Amino acid sequence: MSKTITKCVECGSKDLVEFLDTMEHEENGKILVIENIPAMKCNQCGEVYYSSQASKYIDKQLATFRNEGFENAAKEVIKNKGITQEELGSMLNVTKQRANQILSDSNLDVQTMIKISKVINEPVEVLFKFRKIDKRDNKYYII
Repeated sequence: MSKTITKCVECGSKDLVEFLDTMEHEENGKILVIENIPAMKCNQCGEVYYSSQASKYIDKQLATFRNEGFENAAKEVIKNKGITQEELGSMLNVTKQRANQILSDSNLDVQTMIKISKVINEPVEVLFKFRKIDKRDNKYYII
């Protein structure tokens, strides 16, 4: 965890342990089970703490669920490569605003995905993932 908590805000105990948490989130009558969330837990009172990294992981899982398994990781990859949205727009011959829209889109066509892959020199499967969503006991799991 990037910024580790050293004492429980609830009870003041310093007896904290790292663990992988599981949570359920209900949306539109469907329950998504999010597993393997990095967290800290107080052994005294049971309070659970999530880092900003864990919150981003949860948000990513929710977005993937809402998009029926489609995960657009292009924005993250492009940011890690140090490419700005303006530079991406120039590479794709579109405006900065359109580049931003593409990076947030959950309904891209294959040709756009391939074009992005070519201009930033990354495989399509690194930028765009298709995750299976498994239904078990009326709950949904991203595989």
